[in-house]
Amino acid sequence: MHILYLHQYFCPPDGGGNTRSLDFALAWQAAGHHVTILTSSAYFPEAAQNVPGNRNYQLDSRIEVHVLDVPYSHMMPFGERIRAFLRFYRKAKAYAKKALTPPDVIYASSTPPTVGELGMRLAAHWGIPFVFETVDVWPDVPEGMGVIRNRFLLRWLHHRVRRIYSAADAIVTLSEGMEAQVLSSGIDAAKVHVVHNGTDPSQFKFALRPTRLPVTAIYTGTVGQANGVEAIVDAAVRIHALGHTDISFVIVGSGNALEAVKAYARSKEVPNLRFMPAVPKSEVPGMLASADIGLVTFAPFQVLEANSANKWYDYLASGLPVVTNYQGWQKQWMDSFDCGLSARQGDLEAFVSNILTLAADAPLRARMGRNGREMVEQHFDRKALAGRVLALLQSAVK
Repeated sequence: MHILYLHQYFCPPDGGGNTRSLDFALAWQAAGHHVTILTSSAYFPEAAQNVPGNRNYQLDSRIEVHVLDVPYSHMMPFGERIRAFLRFYRKAKAYAKKALTPPDVIYASSTPPTVGELGMRLAAHWGIPFVFETVDVWPDVPEGMGVIRNRFLLRWLHHRVRRIYSAADAIVTLSEGMEAQVLSSGIDAAKVHVVHNGTDPSQFKFALRPTRLPVTAIYTGTVGQANGVEAIVDAAVRIHALGHTDISFVIVGSGNALEAVKAYARSKEVPNLRFMPAVPKSEVPGMLASADIGLVTFAPFQVLEANSANKWYDYLASGLPVVTNYQGWQKQWMDSFDCGLSARQGDLEAFVSNILTLAADAPLRARMGRNGREMVEQHFDRKALAGRVLALLQSAVK
């Protein structure tokens, strides 16, 4: 079977983003299928970005990667990001029709929703099925955060997205929360499938951490407006004020809110918090191995509780107990497997209390770390998740 994978944010092995599409493509290739990836230069190393023209390379046998020169960054203002979405849509549609061999099926991964529109259009052009993967549900997320307020624009966006849902042979969501958001559009539940973001546990060496102090709580990933990383600054301030000088915090990453969060930390004169720049995905396991607690934060918008953040899975795979400043679908998994603690949105005291509980109890951290690793191996291994999506693609072709 020949699969065309549409993903504007494909991350190569030496890149610094989510490698879900890479892991899936490699798994499908290993199962004997031919995979063509059509992407942009967004998540390629800086040396590969802003190079005029398009580039093609062979990632592995039977995996072709076609890279269109469409720069993108979370640092861009919202309007500029929208323009990047549209540029990729136009360039990719023309390029695919002209340069690509018609595949048997399309897997279109969104955000942005323009990739879903692209998948729908190309599937109709070639007369083939397509499966739509929604990584963030649009326009629910920008609407829920108040980023888009114009009711006419929102009505039009909901209409366009419902058209994509209706045209897709199957819809993949990355969490139970996203599934609920998609179903609220009136889509047939039989078309919607939860295939969690997941991770590759083989990339993370599981080991028990030292039981002695000090304790390090780490945050890795995007520092954007949606991520609410200011909550970590507030927690660090509160914990230091309580006299816990043996608990430190590390924020590793970049994003359009990073400088604002740094300025906020400076204004609070936080001595137990440090920032580190974003690192390639390959370096993340080593950084997590030196930490004791993994932190996942989001801004206090209910719509964001549906997230399926990479870091949550990576922390668990590395044996870190997780503390979140929200609940949602992840709370149910953490409670069931006893691998983390959650607080209601906006409840800083509960967030701080959960960090202190884990910091003071090394046996609890060890137990939760083991449980989290077991949960990932049983339910969130990317190889198994890739197999589930492959079955949907094969079913669509049949």
